[in-house]
Amino acid sequence: MAKIAIISQHLYDNYGGLLQNFALQQCLKKIGHEVKTIDYLRTMNCVPLDRCLLSWAKTLLLFFIPGKRRRFVRCSYKGFRPCWADEFVSKWINTTSKCYKYKASMLENFDIVIVGSDQVWRPKYNYRIQDMFLEFARNLPIKRIAYAASFGVDEWEYTPKQTKTCAKLAQKFDAISVREESGVNLCKNYLGVDATWTLDPTLLLRKEDYCEICKNVPISLEKNLVAYILDRNESIRLQCESIAAERGFTLKYFGAGKNKPYTIPEWLALFRDASYVVTDSFHGTVFSIIFGKEFKCLYNKSRGSARFDSLLKLYDSGKFDEMREFSLNWLCKALEST
Repeated sequence: MAKIAIISQHLYDNYGGLLQNFALQQCLKKIGHEVKTIDYLRTMNCVPLDRCLLSWAKTLLLFFIPGKRRRFVRCSYKGFRPCWADEFVSKWINTTSKCYKYKASMLENFDIVIVGSDQVWRPKYNYRIQDMFLEFARNLPIKRIAYAASFGVDEWEYTPKQTKTCAKLAQKFDAISVREESGVNLCKNYLGVDATWTLDPTLLLRKEDYCEICKNVPISLEKNLVAYILDRNESIRLQCESIAAERGFTLKYFGAGKNKPYTIPEWLALFRDASYVVTDSFHGTVFSIIFGKEFKCLYNKSRGSARFDSLLKLYDSGKFDEMREFSLNWLCKALEST
């Protein structure tokens, strides 16, 4: 049994991000390992720096005026997790204590570190992309694996400096797999490493694993069209209303804004009970497939269309079970190899 640390996107308020971490942990536990996710919470910018500086200057001037003194405005604050997400993490994901900066010391008690999945290797979503290549632990003698690491897109988005830094770090990994088929070529051409195409962790589990999470949510017998749309607009809403009316379904149209309307068990239950799904979300598409639903996938290019290309190509081929077995075998071999 190995002690494994997982480094992924921060466990914040993303349905798919939380569930992919849960799934990877479950797979590793099932094959007998002890697993924890590094509970990194990103520091958030709440006020732009230029406005901060102006505010601080005004605060200093007001200091000398009786009755006008005030506190300095904060440019940033430590990350936090919404209550509904924190409840899921506490119950279903084994984590380290919360941290706000990656340090080598947080990996010292582990045998293996796994980076993945989600868009961990996309600079757009990672301010310090080198952290996702373990720069902070570059001198630590620990086994390094990337499982289903995702660039999200099929073009190269790194700066020349990022490319040079991350290529050197990637070459220190013992095994690398990527979530999109196009990622294999990106690794070869820009990072100088060989990579294998494997499934997103959520697809390594079966429907029954997710039904366990939402078992306390009553089953809905109503005929619903579930529309999980990240980038909502009037055109998409009208399209969903048209499909719902044509099929005689009740429309449940929702997204993933700050005030999310559903907990994770409720969100999963929507897919479990749906009669039809329309979504522009990668993981919305994944869970439509897992629960065996008829669905319409709307490509979301700005969020990374390469993810959809690989997923739907595999879905259309009818080889999901074969790919699941291959991905699990790859993960087991990567963990066992020296």
